Amino acid sequence: MRHLFTTRQCLKLLLVTFFLVIGIGLIFASTGFARELLKGEDVYKFSDKNAVSGGTYRNAWATIRSLDPHIETAAATTSFANMVYNGLLRLAPHMDNIELDLAKSWRQIDDRTYEFKLHKGIRFHNIPPVNGRELTSTDVKYSIMRIVGKYGKKALFAHRYYFEDKLESIETPDRYTIVFKTKEPYAPFVNYLASAWTKVVPREAVEKWGTLKTKAIGSGPFMLKEYVKGSHMTFVKHPKYYKKGLPYLDGINVKFMPRPASYLAAFLAGKLDGQGFYHFQVPTIQKEAPDAILYEWPGCYTRIVRTPPWAEGTVPLKPPFNDRRVRQAIAHAIDKVKLLKLAWDGKGQVQIGHVPIPYKPWGLPAKDQWEYNPEKSKKLLAEAGYPNGFSCELMTWNLPYMTGPSQVIQQMLKQVGINVKINALEFGQYFNKTYRYKYEMAFHITTAGYDPEEWLVPYFGRLDKSTYYKWSNPELWDMIDKQSRIMDKKKRVAYIHEIQRKVMEEAMSQMMFTTNRYWAVRPYVHLKNYFHPSSAFTAERWWMEKH
Repeated sequence: MRHLFTTRQCLKLLLVTFFLVIGIGLIFASTGFARELLKGEDVYKFSDKNAVSGGTYRNAWATIRSLDPHIETAAATTSFANMVYNGLLRLAPHMDNIELDLAKSWRQIDDRTYEFKLHKGIRFHNIPPVNGRELTSTDVKYSIMRIVGKYGKKALFAHRYYFEDKLESIETPDRYTIVFKTKEPYAPFVNYLASAWTKVVPREAVEKWGTLKTKAIGSGPFMLKEYVKGSHMTFVKHPKYYKKGLPYLDGINVKFMPRPASYLAAFLAGKLDGQGFYHFQVPTIQKEAPDAILYEWPGCYTRIVRTPPWAEGTVPLKPPFNDRRVRQAIAHAIDKVKLLKLAWDGKGQVQIGHVPIPYKPWGLPAKDQWEYNPEKSKKLLAEAGYPNGFSCELMTWNLPYMTGPSQVIQQMLKQVGINVKINALEFGQYFNKTYRYKYEMAFHITTAGYDPEEWLVPYFGRLDKSTYYKWSNPELWDMIDKQSRIMDKKKRVAYIHEIQRKVMEEAMSQMMFTTNRYWAVRPYVHLKNYFHPSSAFTAERWWMEKH
């Protein structure tokens, strides 16, 4: 039988096939043939079975305002605090349970009494004036009382509502036991102990420095080696960390890069091992760094449109916003679905009530959503005495992720006769003005809470407890107080839904949308991921194959 191909022809065919395969590979590389985004349960798949120790993880942050976890409210501080400090507890990756941290065990004795047992041999960082001494129950008690505002100017402690007027006693019967007794049943208590803001700090450091805004000594897996404001932070491994074998990393280096383009370029150039990104940067990463592992989570920080705060006696509510119909008209005038699409390419989730939907089961169902209805909006304005609308100012801060959505809202409100002038301030200026509680409207981002009431007390609670916003409605205050005493979870969920509906009826704050979160790491990086954004830098179990 005659051969179809000669030996020479076979060699030519093999060469052609080889170069064709190489060519296809180059085409795929040049067109961004990359891994898909990891979503859902895949985000939480983690193993340190084959973990190796060593290496310095490189990352970039936009900025950090303060290092003090008991005073600060900006999210970057929690990332810092999770590396340098520990709390008694922390929320589990899915936020559906509690993980132990400084506590080796805890139990709820009755509706008002909680006992915690500390690990023995927990050491603070070996830095003066603390010098590596053992952390004890006395440090836990001091830290809780500092959060309440006992040691310093009370107004500075934004999370004091966690425990202020809630605790009857804190007993320390021995060096490793803490017993908390609340004044009455207090449902949020354990979640607040698991908050990234409830870290244990040493008294000596506070007494020497006054605050912990620029210096830090904790018991956490990493020690702060250097902090140069506006430039960088470096962390080194705590050699006497109480969790045996941890942390795996030798250190973490953080560069301050406020421009998204800068940290994208640094990641693509191999100068960062992992980084959080915006959705519009993801295609570039998939194309230029096809080996990168990309994660996507639902968002937790909610964009919100606020009308003026109201503190009876000090911050009066002036026209036109003193009329509920005007506030409701604003709610009906904004198409949230379109806003999310135009402002954020739809990469997020439209929100309903003040507790975000991802915090199941606390968020409201879809049936409670405000109806987008411009005609109804115009009718309400006319009934309130503004048939031709009115003019006002919308304040926000001057970064694209805030000014972009603000411009879309501006156009939507214009359609019903509300003429909005956008006042985009520097970040610090914005917050200074916000916390003086004197503005007309604001486009803002709410913090991510650890308990559902954390979206209620700081915004709509009694005036001495509300730290982010003020609203003088005694009926709402009573409802917010009541929910904290409901220990049955099912009943508490139902009542918190009622509170959110009451807030929506008042229409002083309109929740718009949350944005999805994206993180990219090099293939040699292994991260244990946590859903709550303030737990993102729980880095004690992170490890790298290459270092």
